[in-house]
Amino acid sequence: MSSPRREIVSSRPRSAWRSVVLAAGAAMALAVVPSSALAVGETLNVWQTGGSGSSGLTPQTDVRLGSPARGTYNVEVDDSKVTQTVDGGFGASFTDSSAYLLMRLKASNPSGYSTLMNKIFGTAAADGIGLRFWRVPMTSSDFTAARSHWTSRDSSGSPFALSAQDTGRIIPVIRDALAINPNLRIMASPWSAPGWMKSNGSMICNTGSGNSTLLPAHYQDWADYFVSWIRAYESNGIPIWGVSAQNEPGYCPNNYPGMTWTPAAEGAWVANYLRPSLTRAGLSKQILGFDHNWEFFANPLALMNGSAASFDGLAWHCYDNPSDPAAMTKLRNLFPTKSVYETECSSDTTPTDIIRYGTADMTLKSVQNWAQGVITWNLALDQTGGPQLGGCVGCVGLITIDSATSAVTLRNNYFQLGQISKFVAPGARHIASTVDAHGIVTAAFKNPDGQEVLVAHNTNATSTSFTVSWNGRGSFNYTLPSRGTVTFRGTVPAATSLPATPAAGRTFKFVSRTSGKPFGVSGASTANGARVVQWLDNSDWDQQWRLVDAGGGYWNLINRNSGLGLDNGGTSTDGVQMQQWAVVGTGNFNQQWQITAASSGYYRIVNRTSGKSLDVRDGSLAEDAAIQQWTTYSGEPNQEFQLVPTS
Repeated sequence: MSSPRREIVSSRPRSAWRSVVLAAGAAMALAVVPSSALAVGETLNVWQTGGSGSSGLTPQTDVRLGSPARGTYNVEVDDSKVTQTVDGGFGASFTDSSAYLLMRLKASNPSGYSTLMNKIFGTAAADGIGLRFWRVPMTSSDFTAARSHWTSRDSSGSPFALSAQDTGRIIPVIRDALAINPNLRIMASPWSAPGWMKSNGSMICNTGSGNSTLLPAHYQDWADYFVSWIRAYESNGIPIWGVSAQNEPGYCPNNYPGMTWTPAAEGAWVANYLRPSLTRAGLSKQILGFDHNWEFFANPLALMNGSAASFDGLAWHCYDNPSDPAAMTKLRNLFPTKSVYETECSSDTTPTDIIRYGTADMTLKSVQNWAQGVITWNLALDQTGGPQLGGCVGCVGLITIDSATSAVTLRNNYFQLGQISKFVAPGARHIASTVDAHGIVTAAFKNPDGQEVLVAHNTNATSTSFTVSWNGRGSFNYTLPSRGTVTFRGTVPAATSLPATPAAGRTFKFVSRTSGKPFGVSGASTANGARVVQWLDNSDWDQQWRLVDAGGGYWNLINRNSGLGLDNGGTSTDGVQMQQWAVVGTGNFNQQWQITAASSGYYRIVNRTSGKSLDVRDGSLAEDAAIQQWTTYSGEPNQEFQLVPTS
């Protein structure tokens, strides 16, 4: 097959928004559920944050489930489909800039500081959001209050010692946080080794001669630094859960610390120096690789192909507009035993040109793409977005602390993140829900106490109404303002588990192993010849296909929306895009498909005429990417699909 490439996401036609009221009425009935299994009358608690952060985390009127029904835009929750445990939770970063502002607040207004810290780390207050997954820069980063860059040891041969920034600001703030919640999960990431260990003699990455790297002669020194830093923090009462090998190893800034690694070099250093050094020191810590943007898929792929055994998982960032969190699914499905975390994103509700996703949107889509935890960037910045030495332009913290008055403002993204972190308990499992119902982005969870949580965020420019069907037991309608986020929580009877194996009369979504996205009919067309493409799961019926026995071990795949069959156009050429076409009887051979088991949990779909497999063109992650046929290759993930039963 041709090599993977990125495609620009295109717009999909949408019909006009339709207004609905909070009730159980709908346009079309769902599959019949026995009355004894219905949850009609069950109550769900509701909290909402407006698009500008107004009315943050405000309780709303409870909703009651009515009879199962569908509307124009549909969100479906299904707790029979359970994926990852959200073991990390949600949080932000203890940068030096954040710690500097918080310690100034503590000095000038101790009670205000205490109140703020309880809101951030506790959940008892109405606007307390219980953040528990945290990242600490091991050395100076782009968000540093000092005028100079620093590490904890700055000259060759000197004994290790924590810096004044560590002992005077960062550690005291973290200790205050641990006093509120002693179960915080804390990871550390370095921006640069000390200058004396590097090829250019500076912590700044690009000092005029391009990329700077760690000198091989100091590979062991840098691994020893990790050991000393972890021991020093832990001796100060700060438990360190894990580390990443390097922050953004593929980026070389010219105005703040950084250090580049090739995937091969990073993997070899972790395998031969960092991992053995931690082991000898008796430090059992998670080691995450990559720690960079979703769009640079080739680098983490090379890292895992060469050194998967040396890493516990991968860390990812959200930056650059083309970035797609589906990259996490693509890697996870190739290396399913490795953990997945989103570890840096600085965004507010309205995306900027370098950050495609707002805070709630990014967090929910990260969870939908296997993230076990999500960390945003700075916890707190001042009114100018500082203190800052360079780097992220327009980045904001969750909180603004005025540098002159120490006045505190809880920003919109504080509340947007809190709509998730406050209600998703430690140990929660991610359960299935519609990824993106025409701008309503969601994720759902089952807490250890049995309560279920659905969080929905409206990415549209206008208020949008949608229908929620919960476990097939009942439904309700809701209208969410533009850029607003809503959380529903309650106890609903479990969904019926449906078989995920091919059988006549069953209806499935066919979800790509590569992208995690199902294929459907472009624009939900009902016309002969309409193109078949992949798209974010939106619970529309054009993404569902009913199996009809065509005899001889073959199936017709009949689209639930159009009633037309999946068709290859009668050609045997590689690269031809699939279409839908009317099926008469059991159809022509080009409308008949063999569905055979491939790798664990996935299937290959082969056309009877061509003998070629359905395939996501170029291994794309993009919406509207063509579903084509291609010569079958064993083990090719672009040709493997998960059968997700819908009825």
